[in-house]
Amino acid sequence: MARTVSILVINPNSSQSMTTALGPILADLLHPNLLLDYHTGPAGLSPPSVDDHTTAILSAAHTFDTLLPLRGENEQEKYDAYLVACFSDHPLVGMLREHTPRPVLGILDAAVMQALALGRPFGIVTTGLYWEEALTVGIKRIFGSEDMARTFVGVQSTGLTARQLHEVEKGVVSDKIASATSRLVVKGARTIIMGCAGMSGMADAVRQGGNGEDIRIIDAVRSGVTILEGLVRAAI
Repeated sequence: MARTVSILVINPNSSQSMTTALGPILADLLHPNLLLDYHTGPAGLSPPSVDDHTTAILSAAHTFDTLLPLRGENEQEKYDAYLVACFSDHPLVGMLREHTPRPVLGILDAAVMQALALGRPFGIVTTGLYWEEALTVGIKRIFGSEDMARTFVGVQSTGLTARQLHEVEKGVVSDKIASATSRLVVKGARTIIMGCAGMSGMADAVRQGGNGEDIRIIDAVRSGVTILEGLVRAAI
């Protein structure tokens, strides 16, 4: 009989609405032997949106404090794996790895792994302009290469914060995502990573910017769940 795998999906900012929005997007991945729980950064402490290095550090520190008790009594792990649902080289990933032997993955890492597996040039659609450089630097730190053997064509921003993805009028958000996608496709990208947990479920906007090309779309949160479940089941 297959064992049940339990994964804690962590939104390190304090916007509960962003966490709640992940449930329906991941619903079709659920089955009787997969359990997903969700955790949001503490209200009033974690920032409502992670938009730069400062808010990344603050969200990691405050969320980390609320996660330690969830490991269970006598340090018996409650979860088989942990997914940090912030598309960045987020410090919470390393912090958790120092305190648990269980797999911990960030959605940036997961999405790039899947993009490389597809073997097509890929690019990232992100939120604010800050992330264009920050994600490029993050990829180099995590994977040891800035251009991933010339398969990574770059990052294009929408100019919106993660929070604004759910607050600005839907048509405006879709147009900005489509425009950023189009710029990546012109540069040769044929796989597009939605580079923010807040973009989960917005694949139609990416397709709109595909310029008629056959593009693959990666939802980073879904990537994280599927990779972590595989790691646990393979007992790696």
